[in-house]
Amino acid sequence: MPLPDFHTSDPFTLGIELELQVVNPPGYDLSQDSSTLIDAVKAGVTSGEVKHDITESMLEIATGVCRDIHQAASQFSAMQQIILRAAEKHHLQICGGGTHPFQTWQRQEVCKSERYKQTLEYYGYLVQQATVFGQHVHVGCQNGDDAIYLLHGLSRFVPHFIALNAASPYLQGADSRFACSRLNIFSAFPDNGPMPWVSNWQAFEGLFRRLSHTSMIESIKDLHWDVRPSPHFGTVEVRVMDTPLTLAHAVNTAGFIQAIAHWLLAERPFKHQERDYLLYKFNRFQACRYGLEGVLTDVHTGEQRSIAEDITSLLDTLMPYADKLGGGSALEDIALTLKSGKSEAQQMRDFIADGGSLIGLVQKHTEIWAA
Repeated sequence: MPLPDFHTSDPFTLGIELELQVVNPPGYDLSQDSSTLIDAVKAGVTSGEVKHDITESMLEIATGVCRDIHQAASQFSAMQQIILRAAEKHHLQICGGGTHPFQTWQRQEVCKSERYKQTLEYYGYLVQQATVFGQHVHVGCQNGDDAIYLLHGLSRFVPHFIALNAASPYLQGADSRFACSRLNIFSAFPDNGPMPWVSNWQAFEGLFRRLSHTSMIESIKDLHWDVRPSPHFGTVEVRVMDTPLTLAHAVNTAGFIQAIAHWLLAERPFKHQERDYLLYKFNRFQACRYGLEGVLTDVHTGEQRSIAEDITSLLDTLMPYADKLGGGSALEDIALTLKSGKSEAQQMRDFIADGGSLIGLVQKHTEIWAA
């Protein structure tokens, strides 16, 4: 399939996707009934979309194209109420979090679709292991060259996005010692990590042609880079975040990304070059392992500071751009999170340290999502 032309979008418009956990009380293991739930809610959703993800324990919700975070929040709130009513009717519950803390991958059933069937055939058990839950944020761009500049700019802040949303410390019944263990699941996939270097849209078209001519991919959807262009939507898509425990946190994350995008394209503060990516995976690892306490190393100067410190400094730069987009409240909430020092991953560990069980943790998460 040829690469579509880059669809012109209104700059900085938003689309948000969330992969949610469908669980069975009272044991609170992952359910295999997402198809039942999706069939029950589809007709009632008028703005946005409720759809399958790869396994039957995953429920994906997505906004339509939104002008700002307030429109996105309104769409998510309406979907949430419809989903909660249907889940109660079918004796199911919903929660966020990047991983389910004690599910086993062997039990996961891949959804019945030709695309997912082919994916399972190609990747084998990796597909079932990828029953993890993330947030994706699309930001609108006017043209392909802007999209490539924005992609490289946003890639500088991948550790920040990971750390802010880290919500997957528990995996397969154990503490992984990572704030975000979810991204480790994807390390075996061949398209994991940053996009190969290109300097403009014409170069990206050439990259895509070379990849598609090898028959390794059929469309842009077969490339699951951390940040990728989505030409059919006219967006750049950030894909590294765990699904947070609340819709409010998901919306704030989108507002943070939207404000960065506005600043990047308005000011063009960086002259991107291939060597910018030399320490990309090291800094990404720090964010996954330690969350907000992870240490960033500047590839050009060697200067080091914590991710929390870097975000705090960045918020002052971004606030004027967030205000222009009606998103200042998102940055204010993020500042409060940083001040508290309590990421969602740390809150989960505190719950267990205080005597809670992993079953109780999932139950608490369903209560938080429904609150």
